Amino acid sequence: MFNGAVLVTKNDSIIYKKAFGYANEKTKEKITPESVFYIASVSKQFTAMGIMILKEEGKLSFDDKIKNFFPNYPEYLNSITIRQLLNHTSGLTDREYYQLTNPNNQDVLEVLMKQDSLELKNGETFRYSNSGYVMLALLIEKLSGNSIDQFWNQQIFEPLEMKNTTATKAVVDQIPNKVIGYNLIGEKIDYKSSVMGPGGIYSTLNDLEKWNRAINTNKLVSSKTLDEAFKNGKLNEGPISISMNNQEYGYGFGWMPYVANGKKYVQHDGSVESYRSLIKKNLTDGYDYIFLTNQGGRLAMEELTTSIDLILEKTQYTVPKIPITNKIVMAYRATDIITATTEIKNEVSNNSNNYNIDENSLNRLAYTYFRNDQINIAIEIFKLNTELYSKSSNAFDSLAESYLSNNQLELSKENYLKSLELNPQNTNAKVMLDHIKKQQTVSKN
Repeated sequence: MFNGAVLVTKNDSIIYKKAFGYANEKTKEKITPESVFYIASVSKQFTAMGIMILKEEGKLSFDDKIKNFFPNYPEYLNSITIRQLLNHTSGLTDREYYQLTNPNNQDVLEVLMKQDSLELKNGETFRYSNSGYVMLALLIEKLSGNSIDQFWNQQIFEPLEMKNTTATKAVVDQIPNKVIGYNLIGEKIDYKSSVMGPGGIYSTLNDLEKWNRAINTNKLVSSKTLDEAFKNGKLNEGPISISMNNQEYGYGFGWMPYVANGKKYVQHDGSVESYRSLIKKNLTDGYDYIFLTNQGGRLAMEELTTSIDLILEKTQYTVPKIPITNKIVMAYRATDIITATTEIKNEVSNNSNNYNIDENSLNRLAYTYFRNDQINIAIEIFKLNTELYSKSSNAFDSLAESYLSNNQLELSKENYLKSLELNPQNTNAKVMLDHIKKQQTVSKN
C-alpha cells in the first residue's frame, strides 16, 4: 500500500515516523527519513512563504497589482493581483503551459507574453494555475535580487537547517540519496523538474518536519501573516469552493483549508507520475502529518489519510483496502501473463472485500501498460474491466481500442459494437467501426 516515508506529530512531538520500501528497487537501497524526494506542488507553500516574507519586509502588499512591478507586461495582465495569483483566481490557465516540453520559467513567461487575453475572467473562477506560481517566482526574483532557488536557500532552507533540501539544478543532479521514481506499473521514471515556483523542490521527511515546525512556531513570518495563508480566498461573488472526494475545500496561499467533523484542516499535496507528497495539518487538535512516496501512481492517498484521521480522533475505523491495481502490478511482475491473470481473477472472485476495485483505476492501469507497449497485459486488464463493469460503454470502448492496436479487427469490432449498444451516443465507436470496415475491405481486395 505504501512505499515511502511518513511522519505524524502532535504539537510538534513525534507520534509516528517510519520509512517503507526501496529508494532503488534494483539495488534494494532502502528509503529512510533522509531520502530525498521530489515534492512537486508542495513547493507552492515555499513560494507563498517567499511572498509573505517580502510582504513583512514591506516590499509588497497582497493586493498589489502585478503591473506595479512589471509595467512592461502585456495589458491583459494588468488587473491581476498578487493575492489572486496565490489563490488561483487570476484568470490565468495552464492550457499553453501543458503544451510545453520540459519548460523552464522563462519558457512559461514567453508564452504568457505572446498571449493577448485571459482565458477566464479575472477573479470570477478558481482555476489551479501553475503559470500563476511561475509569475510569483518571477516577482520574488525581481524584489529580492536573487534567483528563486537562491532565495529559498537564503530565506528558508538555511535558516531552518534544511540541509538536504534544494531546487538548484546543479545540486539536484548530484544528490547521493535521491530516490528513484517509479510509475504505476513499476517502470523507472527519470523525472527532472525545470519550472520553479509551482514546483521544483526536492526534500526529505526530516527536513519537511523542520519546515512544519517552523510554520507552527511562526519562525519565518508572524501568525497574523500566516493566517492569510490558511484562510480561504474569495471570488468576485463568494468564497472559493472546490469539491473533491465528497469534501469541500477552499484555497489560501499554497494551502487548501477545509472543515470536517467540526475540525479545521489545511493541506496541500504534490503529484507527478512517479512522486507524490502531502502535508496535512489538523489546526483544531494540533496533529500534522507528512507523506512522501516515489510510487505516486500507486498511492491510495485518500484511504490512508482517512484512516490516519480516524485513528487520531479515536474513532472506529477499518483498515484501508488495497487498490486492486497494486495487486495486478505485483502479479504481472512476478509471473507469466496466463498465470497472473488467473491469480488476479481468483482474488477478485474470492477475496474482493480486501480490495478497492474501481473502473477508472483499472482503465488507467491498462492504458499505462498500453503506452508502455505491453499490449497483451493491457488487453487482459481491459477484459477484466468489462467483466466487472459489464454496463460500461467506456470499458468496452477501451478494450476495442486495444484489440485494434493489436490488429485483432474482429474482436475490436465486436467490442466497439457492444460499447455502442450501451451508449448509442458514442461517436468514437461509430468512427472506429467505419475505420475497421475500410481496413477489412482493403484486406479482402
